[in-house]
Amino acid sequence: MSSSDQLVLDRAPGADRLTRSSRLLGTVLLILVGVLLVEVLFEAWVQHLGGSFTRLDDGRRDIRLPDWPKDVKNALYVAILALTLVKITLDRAWRRYTTRADIALVVLGVLMVLAGLLGGSDLQLMGEALFVYFRGVIVFYAWRAINPSWTRVRPLFWVLGGILVVNSIAAILQTFFGVPLIERMGWLELTWASIFRAQGFLDHPNHLGHVLALAMLGLVAWFVTLRDVPRKWWWLFALFAVALSATQSREATLGFLAGTVLIGLLRRAGWRRVTAAAAVVAVLATAQQGLRDENRRELQRRLAGVFSAFAVPSGEEGGDYCVKGTASDTEECTNKVDQREIRILYAQQGMRILAHSPLLGYGIGQFGGIVAEKDDPNWNLDPRFGPHGFDMHGSTQKQVDSFWLHLVVEVGILGLLAYLLWLFFLIWPVIRARPGPRWRFRSSDNPPGVTAHPLLYWAPAAMLFAVLVAFLSPALEDPLFPPLLFTVLGLAWALLARGELVTTTKEPATEGE
Repeated sequence: MSSSDQLVLDRAPGADRLTRSSRLLGTVLLILVGVLLVEVLFEAWVQHLGGSFTRLDDGRRDIRLPDWPKDVKNALYVAILALTLVKITLDRAWRRYTTRADIALVVLGVLMVLAGLLGGSDLQLMGEALFVYFRGVIVFYAWRAINPSWTRVRPLFWVLGGILVVNSIAAILQTFFGVPLIERMGWLELTWASIFRAQGFLDHPNHLGHVLALAMLGLVAWFVTLRDVPRKWWWLFALFAVALSATQSREATLGFLAGTVLIGLLRRAGWRRVTAAAAVVAVLATAQQGLRDENRRELQRRLAGVFSAFAVPSGEEGGDYCVKGTASDTEECTNKVDQREIRILYAQQGMRILAHSPLLGYGIGQFGGIVAEKDDPNWNLDPRFGPHGFDMHGSTQKQVDSFWLHLVVEVGILGLLAYLLWLFFLIWPVIRARPGPRWRFRSSDNPPGVTAHPLLYWAPAAMLFAVLVAFLSPALEDPLFPPLLFTVLGLAWALLARGELVTTTKEPATEGE
């Protein structure tokens, strides 16, 4: 026996132990990520079950919620991050994490820290802001470290799907029974119920809309890869679509429709299924808005608010125009406009103040987000945002609804471009993996013997959905959506690394519409 053979034999037991330890860590990580995904779906409801409120003089409720559910979630994130780093080290796989997306993330992080230092953010504030911006990314790297097969994670999707079914049924019932049912479910905030919007077991109708739309895009991506779609799955899609319409989440509906178009373009087949899915959602959303008088009036009010926000921009409330129901609404005023859409007013102000610090913004954790409100409930009074601060235009919410506006004001144009470049590198490897001619969008099928996994189409559609809804919501930094989004992206990367995203079979696979 040679000395080299003896060395191999001596090291084999240690290598086996490392392999077993790595597999055990992968299993623990898989369980923890699964627990996290379930936790974020129930966190807000559990908080309200343990919360309390006092009624204010104006009729509103001052709601107090316990912090322990958030503490549990943050502990899960910390544990997942620590175990991910340990597993990567045990696997000696650090070179796998030097892709363009990984490098772009590091560059983005450096720019954010630089923006914070120049903008006056202290270390604690920057740490909290970075955690909120990137906590979903922890899930992305955990999935890459676990590197599971699809069959291994399928039970988790059954669990999450069951939770969505329960949420969908609850949302549909909420549209019929309204405030009494929502109160009996334990919700303390009744704003959305009072305007006939359903929320299921989530704290905001838009949150339920985001989750449902993301799941429905996954179903559509699966449908276009099947030879025949069993009828029961169309019934499940219809249930989700009815619940989505009950949320009246316009951003989720529009994002879903855009995502279905992208699935059709990438797949280059299955257009009848894509069209049918889009038509079901569009018809139900239109019916929800048209059949109830209150919904029609609310939609008309919002549309009128869009036009009036351009007629009387933020900061120009005086002069020849006045806004109905505000201090400027006097008998002498002859040119009265409707209440303005607040998101447009925020954008108008944001672009104005960005012009004074365009490259790196005002510093992370200081404008309009979760961290800014937690650090300083009166962040909007910062004189850097104007003579009287950032005008909230009477809103009781102290956060800016648009993620992109929040991001660009905090990190400037350079930070925004770095963020968009990072998102591009996240999804480009998945798009490049598509079989067949890359840029031919006419109807065609996979090459003979090639099978595409639904994640090949779900991941790009999910990314497009996230980018679009982030214009009208803080979705990319809220507690719920990021771990779900990065689960889809992380699994796509894992299956791509395993060669399961696109597989070649011995016999030609025939896939029709």
